[in-house]
Amino acid sequence: MFHEYGNENPKIIVMIHGTAMSWKMFVPAAEALADTYHVILAGVPGHDPDRDDEFTSVEQTASEIEEGLLHQGINTVDLLYGLSMGGGIVLRMLADSRLTIRHAVIDGGIAPYEFPKTVCALILAKDVVLTGLAKHSRRLLSCAFSDRDYGKETVDGMYQVLRHMSAKTIFRVYASTDNYSMPDVFPETDTEIEYWYGSEEEKERKTDIQYFRKHIPHVRFRILHGMKHGQYAAVDTESFVKDLREHI
Repeated sequence: MFHEYGNENPKIIVMIHGTAMSWKMFVPAAEALADTYHVILAGVPGHDPDRDDEFTSVEQTASEIEEGLLHQGINTVDLLYGLSMGGGIVLRMLADSRLTIRHAVIDGGIAPYEFPKTVCALILAKDVVLTGLAKHSRRLLSCAFSDRDYGKETVDGMYQVLRHMSAKTIFRVYASTDNYSMPDVFPETDTEIEYWYGSEEEKERKTDIQYFRKHIPHVRFRILHGMKHGQYAAVDTESFVKDLREHI
């Protein structure tokens, strides 16, 4: 599950990718940060073409990452970063309070829906069907993630991951990411929490932003101007790395 860089360094960064993405998308950033930090890229089950496993749930994945870090004697993380679904996993890890997390960046993170069950069921069905279609059509995938915006290599990598994802994993990803459990009252924490989102995805992140405003009063918001969902981490490694350094 873990892919590590700069192991000799004391300060720790943990990064978690999103749906139909791979830990490999963060390799350029990890290599750039490894001169100063111990960078741990967490591979989410069901998303690595080199592994034969299935995604279970946000809660289970958060627990597995926590267990893996604790098993290595790591109980303090200087920066925990999560993109999209990975942001939901970060949020759940913050709620678990099993680790001391000094800084958390949730980039376009998915918060659990607070809609009626029938609405959630309709959204789930739509997401599963569209993702199932994109699994068999790079052209359809590029309607959401174009080569122009994300780069051909990034989109090719996403398509490879998507082709690998089983129907079971695809269903579980959306069923859990949209509906994972959270405490009614977010635990008190000293973690500095930021929620990032691209100016070009503000409409899509509306309910997520509302959730964070409602449940995590001390969260700070940052708009990534001119960026779409996940675009900053995918295409502007130099600025992305500089930003992460400034959060430790």
